[in-house]
Amino acid sequence: MPFFEPLGKEVQSAFDKYTHNFVRRLKKPEAMKMFVNEYKLSDEQASEMFDIFDIDKNGELSIWEYQQFYAALGDCPQDVFDLFNKVQKSDGSGFVDMERAWDALKEIKTKNDRVLTEVELEQFLQNGTDENKEIDIKRFINIIVRIKTYRR
Repeated sequence: MPFFEPLGKEVQSAFDKYTHNFVRRLKKPEAMKMFVNEYKLSDEQASEMFDIFDIDKNGELSIWEYQQFYAALGDCPQDVFDLFNKVQKSDGSGFVDMERAWDALKEIKTKNDRVLTEVELEQFLQNGTDENKEIDIKRFINIIVRIKTYRR
């Protein structure tokens, strides 16, 4: 079984609209246009998605990296930003503490369609926090991606 299922034609065509000369990579401006136009993200959100999913940090989003984005977040990546905004601290710092993150993430299912055990979720959160035990939006998305692609 492949790690990621092949993209459907509709999903594939969303990526292909922004490619040039059949090159299966999008430079950041094209990838951002795709995120804004196809997924209704703001410019800032599109930039955050690009930074997260440009895994090899080469300034381009490959079809493989896009496949990881879609496998983890589907056609509603805005839901992740909405969830983050719902649970972030009220002080406007742009961070979520571990307790609020726990409550927000405890029902997210893994690749095998199960929720994490308490021990597993604690490990994901501990590995995803900064030195102050807080989580910014990029770390929050990264934790969700790791949970959704977890295979145990």
